[in-house]
Amino acid sequence: MVTGNTGERDEKTMKKKKLLLLMIALLVLPIFITNMHHASATPVSPYIMVDPSSLSISEFPEGERNFTVTITTDYFNSSYDLWGYHIQLVYNASFLECIEVNNGNLITEDEDPTARFSVTINQAIGEVSIGAYFYYLTPPPYTTSGPGTLASVTFRVLDVGTSALTLGKATKLQRFNFVKNRVENIIIADEQPDNMGHGAVLVTIPGDVNFDRTVDVFDILKIKYHRSGPPPGPGGFNPDADVNQDGTIDVFDILIAKAHLGESW
Repeated sequence: MVTGNTGERDEKTMKKKKLLLLMIALLVLPIFITNMHHASATPVSPYIMVDPSSLSISEFPEGERNFTVTITTDYFNSSYDLWGYHIQLVYNASFLECIEVNNGNLITEDEDPTARFSVTINQAIGEVSIGAYFYYLTPPPYTTSGPGTLASVTFRVLDVGTSALTLGKATKLQRFNFVKNRVENIIIADEQPDNMGHGAVLVTIPGDVNFDRTVDVFDILKIKYHRSGPPPGPGGFNPDADVNQDGTIDVFDILIAKAHLGESW
């Protein structure tokens, strides 16, 4: 007779699956934390950087899965010689979709009517190319200076997972050399990678506030630890525990986490 062993075998199989999921989480999470640390490192000045450099995003609420990052520079020159830029932003198209790109506040038609702005989105490979410059037929062209925003990029979340937001090798900031009467690179990623500040995004299941890839009792405990009150939790406010992102950590955040209890990704 084997019927008496069926439940025992199922229980052992379930334990093995849970152990496997835990092992995967322990392997993957440190990699993402390392990437987040790398993305958060302050680049060498003058820089081009993704701001914010790291994001942790829950899929909740269902109808609002978009987020925006800006590409900024700290470049300043008293001769106001900034002429143009090119941004190559690479992302994981399995988890993110680029849906909108807007010009920043440096090379714009409001600054001068000769400004040109272009965008190419290649969702198939997960890459967006952004360019802006001051058009001219005979030098010198119009020029400006930073610091400021080069562009803003909006993504739609497609699935849970992680994605780097990498400034590719073609990313560059350019100036016009008034002495030599020509355009030159100020910084270019291919030659000065330390001047690039990359980004990283973690998209989680609602309620996975400790980012271990599973919603469990430890997430509930963390939400309670950081609750807004009354009475307030001993841990103080932590945005990671604000599951519904309403600015308050309360019973509604706990209810959302409980609704996803046991889910893993």
